[in-house]
Amino acid sequence: MPKKTEQNYYNMVKNIVYEKRLALYIAAIYCLLGSLWILLSDRFVEILFKERSTILFISIIKGWLYVALTSILIYFLVNYALRQVQSQQQKINDINKELTQKVSLLDESNTMLKAIIESSPQVIIFALDRNYCYTTFNTKHKAVMKDIWGKDIELGMNMLEVIGNQTDRHKAQYNFDKAMAGESFSLTEEYGDEKLKRLTWMNYYSPVYSHDGNMTGLTCFVLNITERKKAEEEILYLSYHDALTGLFNRRFYEEEIRRLDTERNLPISIIVGDVNGLKLINDAFGHDKGDELLRKAALIIQSACRTDDIVARWGGDEFVILLPNTRSDEAEKIVYRIRSHYQGNSINAINVSISFGWDTIYNYDENIFNVLKNAEDFMYKCKIIENASIRGNAINTILNTLHEKNPREEQHAKRVSEICQNIGKALSYTKIEISRLKVVGLLHDIGKIAIEESILNKPGALNIQELEQLRRHPEIGYRIISSSYDMLDLAEDILAHHERWDGTGYPKGLKGEEIPKVARIISIADS
Repeated sequence: MPKKTEQNYYNMVKNIVYEKRLALYIAAIYCLLGSLWILLSDRFVEILFKERSTILFISIIKGWLYVALTSILIYFLVNYALRQVQSQQQKINDINKELTQKVSLLDESNTMLKAIIESSPQVIIFALDRNYCYTTFNTKHKAVMKDIWGKDIELGMNMLEVIGNQTDRHKAQYNFDKAMAGESFSLTEEYGDEKLKRLTWMNYYSPVYSHDGNMTGLTCFVLNITERKKAEEEILYLSYHDALTGLFNRRFYEEEIRRLDTERNLPISIIVGDVNGLKLINDAFGHDKGDELLRKAALIIQSACRTDDIVARWGGDEFVILLPNTRSDEAEKIVYRIRSHYQGNSINAINVSISFGWDTIYNYDENIFNVLKNAEDFMYKCKIIENASIRGNAINTILNTLHEKNPREEQHAKRVSEICQNIGKALSYTKIEISRLKVVGLLHDIGKIAIEESILNKPGALNIQELEQLRRHPEIGYRIISSSYDMLDLAEDILAHHERWDGTGYPKGLKGEEIPKVARIISIADS
């Protein structure tokens, strides 16, 4: 009942009691005065009048006068009392009507509040009394408690007894006591049985007070943020890690290099590594194999480094290693250790190879980013020296892999090479030109390494999609061969060996003398 209505009700009852007492007082006074009138009036009449007839007449008049006056008095008293009763009855009716309206509004409010509480698919709500017993909860909370503790809850049940984990129970009791001490607060918490389900919650605790200001318990609004927290952790991880290799990324490395650039970390060494042959493998075997090469290189580098060393993917095919408290000779030993780890590792028969460069900062006055540049420059010098033999070997490996997969292609390449040489002799070419025809004849179909075996070995006619895939091999062969500086002049001939004099060939649709002469010879020999 609202406080104002309750006070009005108490005042009305108080007035009724007062009026009843007043009526009793009036009745008592009336009886007293009536008795005195009867007793004293007869005495006065006897004193004033001696004749009996006169006394009898006066007594009759006195009696009638008493009845008349009494009737008038009773009329007014009863009339007044009836008005008071009607007035009080009206007040009671008004109060009852007001109470009925307020109860109705309260019921509607409670129904709406319950609907709001139950309608949210995310918000979990519960309330406890001072003994940690449930006074209310929504269906979502009941389902969650069953989910994480395996227990069904009811009103009046002690929530602490539902929580099975002792650490969680103590944590919950501490928070409940804090709220019932009058503090409103929010915090992120983990609750749940490890064997069933452990979830992360954002809990909002508030004390609950009665209308007279006394503490009666607490209420808690809960949000399940488990998925959001996982997403935030994943975003944080991805913001500092390379998605392909799992190593730190460039952003993290640049922040870390600034953080570690202090005198107590000197000497600091930096190693820069570049994976050899990534483009070649991408062109020959596809980007999936290129990604496999990068992942394998990252795993090899990380396995050869120490726990405190920071390994990051710098970008593309480059890796960088930050080595605090490491001298130059120690960095060199790490490079040798990495090289020994990747010996014997290969992707589609092409050996994993990484070019390295390194440099060291010994004095705090030096610029650590200059050291990074020096290491990178050193790496590029090494790469130039290593690349020629690596690419040549890689091309031979690709060709051998193609022939191992499809011996028919090997025989075809040898026949085309032989016919190309014979055509060169018939055209009176020099020995050098004939040697070139020999090599290009052997390599003209090297791009087929990236074509599915099912297409190469299909006995019947190819469909449109298969034909389109097969027609990619001149471009793939061009990219593979052009990766080697020594074979760069052969790349255009391999690219054009399926062009036709009338312009109906591929991939460029060249015609006539637009087609390189060597490509025309390969085309004739191929046919």
